[in-house]
Amino acid sequence: MVCLLSYPLVQKRGINMQKIIRIARLELSVLFYSPIAWIIMVILFVQCGLNYTDNLYTQETYQQLERPLAVVTRVLFAGEYGMLSSLIEYLYLYIPLLTMSVFSREYTSGSIKLLQSSPVTASQIVLGKYLSIVAYALLIVALLSLYAFSAYYSIAHMDLKFVLSGLFGLFLLICTYAAIGLFMSSLTAYQIVAAISTLTLLAFLNYAPVLGAGYDGLREVTQWLSIGGRAEGIVNGLLTTRDLFYFLLIIAFFLGITILRIVQERAGLSLFKKTLQYVGLALVLSGIGYVSSLPRFNFYYDTTQIKDVTISPAAQAISARITDPIKLVSFVNVLDHKAGYGAPKNRTSDKGRFEGYQRFIPQLQMEYIAYYDSVPHLMLDSNETILSKAQKSAEALGFGFKRLLTPEQMKQYPEIAKESNSFVRYFHYKGQSTPLRMYDDMLQYPGESEISAALLRLLDGPGKIGLLVGHEERSIDNHMESSYSLFLNGNNVRGSVINQGFIVEKITNEKLLDFHGVGLIIADPQKAFSNQELDAIYQYIDRGGNLLLMAEPTGISFLQPIAHKLGLQFVPGTLLQESENFDADLLRVEFTQQAKEEGFKFYDGALVVMNKAMGIERINQDSTFRYTPLLETDSSTTWNKVGPFDLAKEKVHFDERVDSRVGIASAIQLERAVGNHKQKIIVAGDADFLSNAEMSRFNITSVNSSFAMRIFKSFSDGKFPVSGPKEKAPDITIKANRSSINWQKVLFLGVVPLLLGGMATLVLRNRKRK
Repeated sequence: MVCLLSYPLVQKRGINMQKIIRIARLELSVLFYSPIAWIIMVILFVQCGLNYTDNLYTQETYQQLERPLAVVTRVLFAGEYGMLSSLIEYLYLYIPLLTMSVFSREYTSGSIKLLQSSPVTASQIVLGKYLSIVAYALLIVALLSLYAFSAYYSIAHMDLKFVLSGLFGLFLLICTYAAIGLFMSSLTAYQIVAAISTLTLLAFLNYAPVLGAGYDGLREVTQWLSIGGRAEGIVNGLLTTRDLFYFLLIIAFFLGITILRIVQERAGLSLFKKTLQYVGLALVLSGIGYVSSLPRFNFYYDTTQIKDVTISPAAQAISARITDPIKLVSFVNVLDHKAGYGAPKNRTSDKGRFEGYQRFIPQLQMEYIAYYDSVPHLMLDSNETILSKAQKSAEALGFGFKRLLTPEQMKQYPEIAKESNSFVRYFHYKGQSTPLRMYDDMLQYPGESEISAALLRLLDGPGKIGLLVGHEERSIDNHMESSYSLFLNGNNVRGSVINQGFIVEKITNEKLLDFHGVGLIIADPQKAFSNQELDAIYQYIDRGGNLLLMAEPTGISFLQPIAHKLGLQFVPGTLLQESENFDADLLRVEFTQQAKEEGFKFYDGALVVMNKAMGIERINQDSTFRYTPLLETDSSTTWNKVGPFDLAKEKVHFDERVDSRVGIASAIQLERAVGNHKQKIIVAGDADFLSNAEMSRFNITSVNSSFAMRIFKSFSDGKFPVSGPKEKAPDITIKANRSSINWQKVLFLGVVPLLLGGMATLVLRNRKRK
């Protein structure tokens, strides 16, 4: 074994940095005279090579199959299965083998006593040894950079900065593991004990959040101690000063206590003084860590080329307007099927969903109120009560039952009962509050659009949509197929207008004159309007109010006067469309070119499904409105059927003797300037396109919901829903072909490992010869 005193360099006095570098060079040579360093290097490189080439091969296969690719750089290097993300998961298994002998061999050979009496300070010894492992880490990162080089020529518009920041995160992780391993090695003369101790501590730091997740107070401590998750955050594109300080502080702490230990052995200090020094160091570094982790002192840098882990500019602009303290209170009912998302063990990940906003609203505070109360469709056994069910649920989810609010106590929050006691959050700001819901879809959590809409509602109030009632119009209070409850009143429906910044208010004709919302809906009334009621509607139109007017063939007479007021006419009859798979009265209508120019552009061939629709024609060419047909039937497949028919009893086919094919508008937009306001009116020859039946249709891919939401976005002058354009990822094409990828496999899994093995053999044989 080689000790530091084998070389005269440490016996000479000189500049501190020179001694540190010389010690590092000595330690690095010792490191590479051991086969362990070479073996670890080869294993890491080969494992990364298997991951990288397999992912690249898969993406190239998808491209050949003409499947769309997205953010290929992230797929290859980050995410759930990327090269760097996978490496982070098992890296802690290798570093203990690298650091176990750094100090242990000094204890085994007895040279530690000579070191303590030599003219080399403890700081120089520790920093020199540590610098050698840092150099080894740089070498590992340099080798892994070959994959970044490969990706640069294999992916069109590869996100180089993203990959380099990921490698930087990996480097920080190795350096942190090395500092911990260095300390553990200084505690024992047995290398195996040092390795196992290091492995145990690293495993604890990686899985600490799991251990403390279910306990308030302890959760924050174990989360701060978590080491792997921080590197993963950097690898996935978000570099924060909080994470940088964490790595630097952990490194400083373990190097510091290693230095203290050597100094204390030299000085022969008492246990009390030793403990005092350790505690003092821990307190100082903990204080720095606490301050650096506060949201107001945390700075972020998005390393992705499209700023993919940063909220959109629109969301940032809304967040910038939040200047006072704001609170987000989550109400978690243990009997609700979504309660697990707000369970104590999931609080950290739940809060993480809002970190993108907390980055721009550092004063955002989050609070959780857990309770139990009845929920719709609650299943109870014959001998079970709500109380006993709540106790079981609380125990299963990790809630303390005694800390849950009772149904009686929840009466102080009447707004929660209106949400059916489901998992709901409320933003509270300057005396105002607004709900932020969870949704019954695959994502469950609110996204940027929903969060931004809720914040904007707090600041400016909601966009108010009026629903004219009193003549048996379509309802929003039941779940019948013809009703509008999903789109206009769906609490747990992401695409409902009430979750995108709007509220829906029922309006009678008597109150219409006082209504000043973003728009009014008149949907398929089953009773005629009186002259006085029509006058109220006409006055609303004349003063510039936005309107969505929807009629059915069965109620054409009730809305025809309003259509005439607008210079339009509903054409009597029912539009039918030839189809082998659907009833003839189920129209699949495409958008006109004019509609696309007016902002109703989706994807090529986008369809709106209309059931029992009728055509609309223009009767007044001199109208002050600008006329734009939005949806228009295909004259080659559609005809207008006048007179009664029953598709349940017979199939109806086009009869050229009595029928004529028509290409006619089934939805029209009217626009005009009224003062400083641009009035928008949408007239549709169908009221079912907004119905529950069409919102939940699965046998035809349609854009009914998106079309309807685009209407109300137009009515609100683009304010709601909140949507900020984000740049599309450019790295969506694989330039490498199958042959090139196979050659890369040969290079990374064969040639480079063999070269490393050959170098290791030469170095070790040369060492043995000496």
